[in-house]
Amino acid sequence: MQRNLFILGLAALTSTAYFAVSLPAVSQNPPASQPNKVTFFCREGLDKASGKNIPFTVAWVPERNKHVRFVGWKSDFFEKNGWTPQKRCQEVTERFNKMYENGRLNYLASGSDKGYPIICGLLNKEDNCNADNLLFTLKYGSQTKVVLEQLIDIAEGKARNIIYQNSGQQIHVSVRDILNNATVAD
Repeated sequence: MQRNLFILGLAALTSTAYFAVSLPAVSQNPPASQPNKVTFFCREGLDKASGKNIPFTVAWVPERNKHVRFVGWKSDFFEKNGWTPQKRCQEVTERFNKMYENGRLNYLASGSDKGYPIICGLLNKEDNCNADNLLFTLKYGSQTKVVLEQLIDIAEGKARNIIYQNSGQQIHVSVRDILNNATVAD
């Protein structure tokens, strides 16, 4: 696996989002007093590949007293349907928050909806990925396994053993492992 290329890999393979770059500029700040719970935000940051600022979904992790990076929204693939990178960031960030607050975001997994590959949030590894637990959609032909492996890289903090569990062909990525091990965005 060529995990060294994960920053550019997802942008090239899925044209949807890519993971883990620096986030110096902030477009949406969390409240003045940080919440005492995991909270997701849409923030703007630098895309090192293009040198431009793009929106990112980041999570505030109170146990670490830091923000961690989740998804960088770069693609214009869905813009023809009105989904700009900023709109996707805001919508997906809201989905992350709702699922997490409802205790239904323990794992990330892949599936499909209306022919599109999707990434969804699961309560249990035995749950199915579907439109009801959809977090975000990838373009036709995208390799969801690659996307989840890149999330595993984030969960590893790029310095730990692989953090995922298999159930047949399905890869499950622990959201808690990502929150605990991802590179901080601050």
